[in-house]
Amino acid sequence: MTESPFAQTGPGLFENGYNPLPIMPNSKLPGQYADDSWRAYKGWNDFCTTRPSQLQVNYWSKWPNAGVGVACGLGLICIDIDFEPAMDAMLAMLPPSNVQKKGRKGISLFYRGNTDQIRSRNFRTPDRIGLVDLLAEGKQTVLPPSIHPETGEPYYWWTDDTLLDVRLDQLTELPDDIAERIGEVLKAYGYDPVTERRYEPPTDIPDVSQIHSTDFFRRLNEDALSNLHAWVPKLALPKGRWLGAKYRAVAPWRSSGSGRPMAKRHPNLSFDPSGIQDFGTMETFTPINVVMKAMELGEPQRDAAVQWLGEQLGYNFGVEIDLRSRRKEAEQMAAAAARDAAKDAEREGQPILLSTPDLAGPSWVERQMSAGLTPWVKTAPPQPHQVAALAKVKSTPAKAAAEPAGEPVADPSNAADHPETAPTMAELEALCHPPGLVGDIMDWITASTSSPSRPLALGPALGFVGTLAGRHHAGPTNLRTNLYIVALAPSGYGKDHPRKALSRLAVEAGLDRYIGPEGFLSDSALRKTIEHNPSQLSMMDEFGGFIAKIMDRRAGTHQSSIRQMLMQFFTSADSLYKGTASAAESATPIYNPNFSIYGTSTPHDFWPAMSGKGISDGFLPRWLVLTIIGDPVDGVEPTMTLEPPTKLIEDCRAIITHNGAGNLGDSSSRPILRPRVADWGAGAKERWMELRTAFKRRGEACSPDLAALWTRSMEVALRVAHIVAIGIDPIRPVLTRDLVDWAAKLMDLSTRSCIVEVSDRLALNDKQAEYLKVRRWIKEAGSAGVTSSVLKKMVNGEFDLRRLNDITQQLLESKQIEQRFASTPTGGRPSHRWFAVQ
Repeated sequence: MTESPFAQTGPGLFENGYNPLPIMPNSKLPGQYADDSWRAYKGWNDFCTTRPSQLQVNYWSKWPNAGVGVACGLGLICIDIDFEPAMDAMLAMLPPSNVQKKGRKGISLFYRGNTDQIRSRNFRTPDRIGLVDLLAEGKQTVLPPSIHPETGEPYYWWTDDTLLDVRLDQLTELPDDIAERIGEVLKAYGYDPVTERRYEPPTDIPDVSQIHSTDFFRRLNEDALSNLHAWVPKLALPKGRWLGAKYRAVAPWRSSGSGRPMAKRHPNLSFDPSGIQDFGTMETFTPINVVMKAMELGEPQRDAAVQWLGEQLGYNFGVEIDLRSRRKEAEQMAAAAARDAAKDAEREGQPILLSTPDLAGPSWVERQMSAGLTPWVKTAPPQPHQVAALAKVKSTPAKAAAEPAGEPVADPSNAADHPETAPTMAELEALCHPPGLVGDIMDWITASTSSPSRPLALGPALGFVGTLAGRHHAGPTNLRTNLYIVALAPSGYGKDHPRKALSRLAVEAGLDRYIGPEGFLSDSALRKTIEHNPSQLSMMDEFGGFIAKIMDRRAGTHQSSIRQMLMQFFTSADSLYKGTASAAESATPIYNPNFSIYGTSTPHDFWPAMSGKGISDGFLPRWLVLTIIGDPVDGVEPTMTLEPPTKLIEDCRAIITHNGAGNLGDSSSRPILRPRVADWGAGAKERWMELRTAFKRRGEACSPDLAALWTRSMEVALRVAHIVAIGIDPIRPVLTRDLVDWAAKLMDLSTRSCIVEVSDRLALNDKQAEYLKVRRWIKEAGSAGVTSSVLKKMVNGEFDLRRLNDITQQLLESKQIEQRFASTPTGGRPSHRWFAVQ
């Protein structure tokens, strides 16, 4: 298969300090490839002010027939001379350029310069004849060996040296007043800065500027319908083609009514000089509406669509476009005509399409690469350092390291003989800074809310990356990446933001098919869901209620069987789930089910619902339990918007692309025969075996009914480490010793938290539940103790008082409680009180 122009050139441009862009085939516009089709790249101009990641460049290199362009800005400037008669005069004025390229006409010269001062600008005659384009921040240009859409021939370099040979800092430098110098030269060829800037304020519509008038919009739409060839093909809509004077395409902004993938949909969107209509929904559109939908622009960005459409039709907007539609700005634009040309020229370069800078900063992978390290082949423990983007977030209680090992905590392999204690919040916070895509998702989730919590962001990030990788990745021991995660936090802790943020990320990335239902009423509903799509992440709020339904001994078979099915899915991800046949329907085999759960609940709702049977049958040991304690942080100023960063979207899509199935959904009817198997890093396998033995010893040291909690700890830990490794490098994931240690410490906290809660809450039957409940009441009373009368009130009819007397007598004889004649800590009359024996 022939490499695309981007694959040939893009990685080399990136290495030389430039920002390469994928260009749609037969187009000059940056594009995105999804659902086996190309579309316009929303937000490409972000790369004029920030660098793409190495992962993005690798991802774009896989796109078929992708052309290559380069984003101007960050010091890079390109001067396009299109008007042949002015060529000699311009070349005589400009400094010699050591890198030049050619397309259909004219020549493009590359320079470096101060792009904070030198702004983009188009030099035209009053008759709209293009002379020269000064391309700086907010612009891009297509590079060789991309194919020119009009000639069908490749662009080519005009000089011996190319951007692949010359670094950005080696280009010829332009003076800051280059725009004024170009303007002076072009005056001899019809350029008139005064005419170009002339502006007459509207008289019939006093509250808005000229571009926002009804007449203007009507004229623009009419011109667009009468000249479809000038702009419709440039939208690069899927399956676009001409049928005589009409153009037909697929409407990518809506899903298929029959559930077809994009490649199999009918081109129901019709462009005709008489109008635009989607015959699939019978909706009609104006040209401006279509541009907004195709480029995924919201109503606040309508002016960007107007700008683009007008430019394709030859409109000369200059700077008289009022982007905010207010009287004040209209007056300012009218006053601008009276200012001198020099001041006008300084203002003219303001970009029309404004982009929000990426506040998240470089990812962990980029930081490592900039330091000369290869983050996915680490052989020595990294030195701890703080995450720059998160260090300013006051919501993070612990100053934690960004590396997977976190802050120093007790080594799990050396703790087998010590009694289990409840983990602290500082221990959990220290482990909530994983590297790669998982950490980047967490950074965005926590930076986009006023009540951030990294432990609450960890669960959905792990679950989503594991679901995307799922059926196409296998660990060194053939374990897959499906996980069951529950986050337990007090009410009012902001548990809904991470779920909503992740759902938004999935939708923006076009990966919402991997987000499953928020609950299931029966085992058959769960099975049919996985049959339809075997890779799904189900995010459930009020998860304690769901557990109560499937664990209740009085529940119907359709609900109690859900627990058994979940346990089978957990261990069948590497093989086949055959299911159970019934009289109504036969069992349908599901190959490699990759079902993950992320649930949130309060501890008081979750633990009473989890009966002792959940330990003995292995249900609870399959879970990663994240227990969040303390008061929530509130009132923090978000440093990022709810809109997912483009880089984050691309990194999520990259996992699907590298799975080998493109952007199409998986099928449960066929197995994944050759998953990508992760490698062990140096010393990682030996460390995993050492920790597995240590966890086994800890299980043997505790009571028999709690030992099962340690049986699967290292299995779950290996899945977690594998997910993070995929987020670092989806092509060649490596489980390093650092990742194994980090995941083991995370599971150590989870298992310790379970044991502490289980000891006081979980029971194998109702009598044991009553016994543990009374013991917990007395224990929670602390140093104040509790009187018999208060205990009777706490029973509140759950069982009779004779049963309460029997329980307190049993606890007294087993030396778990004692009764003393004492006062309360604040004084008062002494009385007989129950105290827990420490």
